[in-house]
Amino acid sequence: MNICIIVLNWNGWRHTLSCLDSLHTLLNTPSIRLIVCDNGSDDDSWRHLSVWLEQHLDAEQYAIYAHSPPETLIPTTVTLLQTGKNLGFAGGMNVGLRHALGYFDCDYVWLLNNDLEVDAQALLALQACSQAQPQWGMIGSTIMETDNRQTVQCAGGCRYYPWLTVFRNRGQGLTLPQALALPECRLDYAQGAALWLKVEAIKNVGVLNEEYFLFYEELDYAQRLRRAGYEIGWCRHSRVYHQGSATIGAHSQDRPRLQQAHYYENLSTLKYSRNYYPYRLWLILPLRLGLKMLALLLRRQFFLLPLLFKAYKDFFTEN
Repeated sequence: MNICIIVLNWNGWRHTLSCLDSLHTLLNTPSIRLIVCDNGSDDDSWRHLSVWLEQHLDAEQYAIYAHSPPETLIPTTVTLLQTGKNLGFAGGMNVGLRHALGYFDCDYVWLLNNDLEVDAQALLALQACSQAQPQWGMIGSTIMETDNRQTVQCAGGCRYYPWLTVFRNRGQGLTLPQALALPECRLDYAQGAALWLKVEAIKNVGVLNEEYFLFYEELDYAQRLRRAGYEIGWCRHSRVYHQGSATIGAHSQDRPRLQQAHYYENLSTLKYSRNYYPYRLWLILPLRLGLKMLALLLRRQFFLLPLLFKAYKDFFTEN
């Protein structure tokens, strides 16, 4: 079973280096490849990522491409790709996906957020789940909190409620034993921090939808997989530790990042609702607007209100 791991970095080299450190021991396995995509960072990420490769790998084990790679190349264990600009989550990951599908003979790809660390047995567990459940086209891991490693952030995936446009992480806040005791249930999508995808399924349904710059990529992909006959699964014993929204600044006072994330969350929600629930859109649009405004006012996040209105304006302008 050949596996390609893809990690996306955007202005977060410190998190990415921690992620790479947790993956380092896996790189001695001949069947595993790693692609790191830098999404046009302007924080000196490219230099830090290049230095990590130089310090941790032999020269023949890695390749660095500041521009598009040549049409023919010798596959290496680790590839560092520069996307050239911030393409969003889907666009940046697709650079890695296309490289993996074009140059590597892989059976599965594992898309990882840069702000997580991987448990030593996580990959073996995913391989076992894939062999036992070949109908699963998308698999989620058990995602734990980085700062409190006994607390579950998400048990594999989420449920989505389209009328209210809200999601619920399964098992959030439980201890690991409590989460592992949960029964099997339908997941609307696997949590996007760690997405295990079957290459056969990718070839059937295509890569991620770049219409979503941030948010809803994995939910859109799960919809497409189901329509193609695949199922969404949870690999209980595959554990990763996730910082949670580090890239979008949800746990910081970085107002520009929060504003950007808020804008794209709303815009992507409207696009997803239009794409999959068009007959409900007449109710979803005003209901979400009212609930979002109320939530922002109660949290006194007045600075995010203009971004909410801009998302609605741009949605109608595009349509």
